[in-house]
Amino acid sequence: MKKLLRFVSLAATAALAASAVFGLAACNQTGGGDISIDENGNIRPSVSGETTINFWGYGDQNEKSVFDSLVAQFNEKYKDDHIKVHYEQMPSGTYGQKVLTALKNKKASVDIFYVGDADYKTYASSGYLEPLDVWINGGTTEEGTTIPASKEIKIDEMWETSINRYLYDVDTTTQDGPNAHYWGIPKDIGPIVIYYNETQFNEVGIRVLSVAKEDLAAFNAGTKADARGNKKADLGITGEVKEKGYFVDGNGQKWFNNQVPMSWEETIAVASLLQEKYGATAKDYSGYYTEWWFNYGWSVGGDCIEYIADSDPEYNGGYWDLTLFEDTPNFIVADNVEGTVTVNGTAYKAGEIIEWKDKLVDVKAENKSIRPEVTTLKNEGKLNQLPSQRDAMIEFVSLTTPKDKDVVQGHKGYAVSAYPKVIGDDSQKATKFAEKKIGMLVDGRWNVVDFRTVCGDKPGSTGGGKFEWDVAPLPQYKEYDAQGNVTVHGVEAGHSGSVALCINKKSEKKTAAWLFAEFIGGRTGQAAQAQSGFAIPSQKDLANSEVFLQSEMNPRNSIVFVRAAQFETPGDWWYLKDNKWINAWADNLNHKVREGDMTFDALVNSEAVRNTPALLKAYTRKN
Repeated sequence: MKKLLRFVSLAATAALAASAVFGLAACNQTGGGDISIDENGNIRPSVSGETTINFWGYGDQNEKSVFDSLVAQFNEKYKDDHIKVHYEQMPSGTYGQKVLTALKNKKASVDIFYVGDADYKTYASSGYLEPLDVWINGGTTEEGTTIPASKEIKIDEMWETSINRYLYDVDTTTQDGPNAHYWGIPKDIGPIVIYYNETQFNEVGIRVLSVAKEDLAAFNAGTKADARGNKKADLGITGEVKEKGYFVDGNGQKWFNNQVPMSWEETIAVASLLQEKYGATAKDYSGYYTEWWFNYGWSVGGDCIEYIADSDPEYNGGYWDLTLFEDTPNFIVADNVEGTVTVNGTAYKAGEIIEWKDKLVDVKAENKSIRPEVTTLKNEGKLNQLPSQRDAMIEFVSLTTPKDKDVVQGHKGYAVSAYPKVIGDDSQKATKFAEKKIGMLVDGRWNVVDFRTVCGDKPGSTGGGKFEWDVAPLPQYKEYDAQGNVTVHGVEAGHSGSVALCINKKSEKKTAAWLFAEFIGGRTGQAAQAQSGFAIPSQKDLANSEVFLQSEMNPRNSIVFVRAAQFETPGDWWYLKDNKWINAWADNLNHKVREGDMTFDALVNSEAVRNTPALLKAYTRKN
């Protein structure tokens, strides 16, 4: 997945020139009817003796090469069953428009196709997608076709954060509604991490070690080396290495542990060192650059919207409310709690954040307040207090805001990142990292193929203008005592991108299309994508193998992607079927506020933000 596509409105799509789609249809191979599969999984070819399914995708040349090969393998595997895939790769910029226009046609010109996690809810809500529950679990389709349970797509073997993002009830707009269905099979998942320029780290006096949290005790004892083969004595570190992403040892040496998340403060400290050295001569330099607030808000238990269950007959079970700027603190169960604590009837274990609906007295109140039982548990030491979602947004906005400008009264910017307008579009941030104009870049797995080519594919391959680089976890909220021990922490959090394989509801060859979805979403297709470098496999055990980790190549620390896949969820573009609730205020946040031309409070009090709750309620209002 190179980049998430944004949904193009139905109105805009309807205006597309029909000739573009008709031209595509002329190239499509539409021969034959569908196959059938008996209860033992045996394939019965179409009565016409041939079934050709049309598959549409997009991507760069590397991805096209992978899928050319996969399609050829599939066609060879099923040639005796007279099944063939016809693959068309399209430009990503126009792909979404062409697919949506094709789906509106009475007759299917495409059987199986890519759909980004930002778009599939719109297609599902419009009735364009085939529900895949029967194809996954076995059963009878709406057409009366009996399907055995899939041997390739086994949900319990896959990342929940990947497969479950395609589970959706179009009426309740939730994942757990009574009519929730799987609408797609993950083609890929792209966890988000920090890419960092290790050469620049070294130049500002920061050395790198690579020790997971669970290995710190053995590393400190001198019985275990870090992931790069170095023991503590070899590195000359004095004092105990704590659970920190960045620290200074007893000798004054600066260290970056690329397997432990930095705190918010540590992130600014490292970014400032880079900014002071390289930003002095390059005004477009960023010590640290991210365009996403998600890992900040989610680390402390915040979010941009929350669901309120409501029996009001006006709504389909409830409605959504805007919480992006809410100022009530969050709470997490302390690590030393044994068993569970109960808040508003919900049991929570150590390390779990109290949900929004449970921490508040009344989620519908305009002025929200914390439940007395939460305060009592905090006073008893069973809950630790975390920053609010508002606090997390202020931290995010401060990254780009100049040091002489207020984000909010009393809090000025950090200026460790260039303005978004200077960085440019999605592809430009990757280009700037490759050009050594970003020291730490928050971005997805899909960059690995290009970075191996441009920055260096193996450790030490720094010749010809290349540099050492690797990856590290996203920042996590933490507080420390005077000895450097973690006393309060949020959770590791962030988002990942994903593209699904979906089947056209109007296809007359759904069974054959499903065989191809299984092939790509199963081990063969996932291994091929992983080996090329641009995706992490959907199957957990495959992701933890050398098929994906490729430890002899950059990034050496690919285990960070695997850990991120466990908890990273979709971004806010995935929450609802379109982005109307986001569009009114997002541009001001991403540009005016982050560039210091609008205060944070001015955004919060703007008409666009005030009007958003009404927009949100429309998504679940009954017609």
